[in-house]
Amino acid sequence: MLTALTVKKHERRKGMKGLVDRLKRDRAVVQVKRARGVYLKQITYISYGRKPRFEKLEKIIGDSKNRIICSPKIDFHDECGFRRFENSDFTARLCTNLAICLLSMCDFAEKLKIGIYDPDGRDSEFLKYVMKYSSDVTVVTNSPDVYYDENELIMENMGACATVTKRTEELELCQLIIAPRTIENTFSSNDKTLILTNGRPKAEVLGEIYYKYYFKMPNGFDRIKPQEIETEYFCSALYSLGRQYSLGSIVPTMCSNFSTSQTVKSLYAQFEKINKTDD
Repeated sequence: MLTALTVKKHERRKGMKGLVDRLKRDRAVVQVKRARGVYLKQITYISYGRKPRFEKLEKIIGDSKNRIICSPKIDFHDECGFRRFENSDFTARLCTNLAICLLSMCDFAEKLKIGIYDPDGRDSEFLKYVMKYSSDVTVVTNSPDVYYDENELIMENMGACATVTKRTEELELCQLIIAPRTIENTFSSNDKTLILTNGRPKAEVLGEIYYKYYFKMPNGFDRIKPQEIETEYFCSALYSLGRQYSLGSIVPTMCSNFSTSQTVKSLYAQFEKINKTDD
């Protein structure tokens, strides 16, 4: 069962009513919701004090204390031992699915120089899908052994292989760079490079970067999603904790960055225009 937590701060009133509020004890309301075989325990904590006393929820939350689905605005103090659920696997799939969708739309994909930035080697299985569209693929990773094994299989099945290196400079001439995990270190690119990644980059990178994805949640799950929880984050919990792996096939309908939103169609049009200009 998944566990979600919402905190509602009771607004302090003045005068006698405020005095009454101070005498009230914090309380928790628990609802169990179900959709498509997934059970969600929704806990609403109503706080009358200055700070929520999360330790009062320990019995209710139980063994979910290290993976609570909640807003990032909730600040768990270290003493209570609670942790917000965080996992990037689902968003990595959104990133790679959008990349494959764009490549499938291209009639010039074979001309593209494509980069995959995967420092930890966590997404090596993605390589074979990219190689279906272009043979000019460079992988930058600190775990080349993982990709060597993947490359051998691709060579056997497709008769082509990618360049695998630790040198980030090799990405500079790529027209498309796919970084399935959050970019934490800078790498070489150019101002025309389209970069698809997972979460806002923590390092400065040159190019047209998109890192936030939008899609329609499958029917049913929207009924159990807490209102203040973002759709992408909630689906990440369904995917990783609820084992709803079918969500991994979702292709985003839109993406955004620091200041701009694009539909898949408009993003492709921009990418095509830059590519044809380069030709």
